[in-house]
Amino acid sequence: MTSSARLWLGRGLFALLLGPAALPAQAGQPSVNPLPTVPAPQRFEWVLWCSDLAASAPAARQLGFTAVQVGRGIDPSPATTAGLGYYLDQPIGKGLLELRDEAWRPVASAYERSRDPATLVRPACFAVPGAVTAAAAAAATEVARVAGAGLRFVALADEPSATRHDAPLDTCRCEHCLAAFRRFAEARFGDLATCNRTLGTEFPDFAALQPPTTDQVRRRELGDVALPLDLRAFAVWLDFVDAQYADAVNTIARRAQAAAPTVPVGLTGLSAPAAFGGGDPSRIWPQLTLVEPYTIGGAPELARCLAPAAAHRYATLSPPAAGAPVAARVRAQLAAIAAQGLAGVVVWNDAAVLDASGQATPYGAAVVAAMDAYRSRFDALAGAAVVPASVWVVESQASVRAWWMLDSAGDGMTWVRRLASYEATHSTSQAARLGWIRLLQDLGLQPRFVAEAALPERLLRERPRCLVLPASVSLADRTLQAIQAYAQGGGTVLADHSTAIYDGELRRRDRGGLDALFGIEQRSLAWSDLLVREGRSTSRRRGLPLAEHGLRGVLGEATGDGDAFLEREHGRGRAVYLNAPVAGYAAWRLLVEQVEPARELRRRVRSVLERAGLRPPCVVRGAGLPTCLELVPLRLRSGRQALVVRINALEAPALLQQLAADGPRAVGLEWPDEITLRELGGDEIGRGQRFELRLDVFGALFLEVAR
Repeated sequence: MTSSARLWLGRGLFALLLGPAALPAQAGQPSVNPLPTVPAPQRFEWVLWCSDLAASAPAARQLGFTAVQVGRGIDPSPATTAGLGYYLDQPIGKGLLELRDEAWRPVASAYERSRDPATLVRPACFAVPGAVTAAAAAAATEVARVAGAGLRFVALADEPSATRHDAPLDTCRCEHCLAAFRRFAEARFGDLATCNRTLGTEFPDFAALQPPTTDQVRRRELGDVALPLDLRAFAVWLDFVDAQYADAVNTIARRAQAAAPTVPVGLTGLSAPAAFGGGDPSRIWPQLTLVEPYTIGGAPELARCLAPAAAHRYATLSPPAAGAPVAARVRAQLAAIAAQGLAGVVVWNDAAVLDASGQATPYGAAVVAAMDAYRSRFDALAGAAVVPASVWVVESQASVRAWWMLDSAGDGMTWVRRLASYEATHSTSQAARLGWIRLLQDLGLQPRFVAEAALPERLLRERPRCLVLPASVSLADRTLQAIQAYAQGGGTVLADHSTAIYDGELRRRDRGGLDALFGIEQRSLAWSDLLVREGRSTSRRRGLPLAEHGLRGVLGEATGDGDAFLEREHGRGRAVYLNAPVAGYAAWRLLVEQVEPARELRRRVRSVLERAGLRPPCVVRGAGLPTCLELVPLRLRSGRQALVVRINALEAPALLQQLAADGPRAVGLEWPDEITLRELGGDEIGRGQRFELRLDVFGALFLEVAR
């Protein structure tokens, strides 16, 4: 049998296992929402956010910035007169895609006091007839007003959310949203009996249907000794909100994009995936040509995988915290930004960069110094593509929702105060995502994120060497079938804990949906045996802790508390279940007192990856440096190969300061074959397999690699 015949047979069998819905689209079929072609960035944009454009634009130009921000209704001529580009910020203003606190707070406070669903009315509702259409038209008009050679991108909203910064609240329950939800439910369930059974309600007809509130679901499902049994009503409402919000964003984005087809259009201030606020990026980011995520919960790494490859990606730079070494900290932040192949950085803001006399503040001077030092290399890296390793990390929005409910169980009635800033440090889904990112990066690999909804079809076309399931507590049956077929076909599946305890609708299974794949014979569904809460391990075990107490399998490392590192082979494939809280790794890796579990976790995961044939593009070592050197292989716009090497420890400024005490550090790089190494945009370093270089602790090595 030919190799092509074997490939077709494998894909055909895989498709049959998944069912008709999994079959790929026929060649030549157009995508549902084809995006216009946005030209790649030709240089790195240094953007200053200005509160006073007329006063700040000349100073911005003098300092070396290339663009500024222009708000709705503002004349961009001060920017163009100063020789600057500009971006259009919030062309429809605040109030629809994001709410001001003064509009949101009364709604949240009223509900917290009364718990009356009638108070859950969003100040600007997407379901009001004509609201989104009018906003889209207004956005298009505003984009057309400022369109021109200087327009760099359009930010439709900053820190967007259907609530307020992803705050948890069941908005909106106005008459229009209730009518829309009833149509949504009828289309989804088809008949009233199925709808009532799913929601746990007894309504006589769809016209009377009221979605259960989060409070009602919590009262019904939380408080038992076992994990919640049925969270489907919670998930259905969030499905409705996510779809409603995504439709609003995408409708407005399409109209704005049509007004300037070659200009990137999207959102800034994006958060990590969230249960509330319409926070499912897989519904929104693929339809945007501009994304600017915050450095929260792995959002930047997620954006480079979920946004279109041609989308322009930006980052925000803010002044360091008081007491931090300003110049060094700014240099380190910008080195990390450049390593991602971004189109530019938005520097916040003119009041922080300029003093009252229009001169640069210490923060402004630090930014200017970095511009002068890095400009040519940043220009070369602008729009470069990070080359991921053949390891996919599955992003499950259902798991984000399930972990929110599990994490918030101890909050009682105060769950409405679980704001985005709190979630950033108390979310298991965010911690697990970031933990896996840092773990793989510390092993020399850059992961590729794949949304769960797209996974079955992607696995028909591509086959990674390893598939990672990060705290994937909820996975749909169709996803399980795809993963099982992938393993049978020779793939390696690697999971940390709690895998597929819930189905895709958030109904608890009797056992984990992939327990047979991993060889798990016994697991507990008791709250007390889940040893991960709010992104942290609750185990007191020395060394690498368990994530689940009482877990037993066919083949694993047995302890008195449960089995770890369960392994099972399937044909040519392999499944490994760590039973370890990878969610803790991002913190462990930079703490001296946690070096043992961090090292043990790296050892175990490295062994799995190496057996799957995964190795970094080169090996990098630094004497006296912790295991936090990051390798970022990039493909430049020209097609040339680049490599950025940096110390990945922005979360620990004191550690960076300590490491920098003796100046640049010696690092060794070793390739499996001979290569030619050059400084990016500079001189040739040499040809060989081993190189000794000096690394600025607060900077990076910017290299070009040729075979």
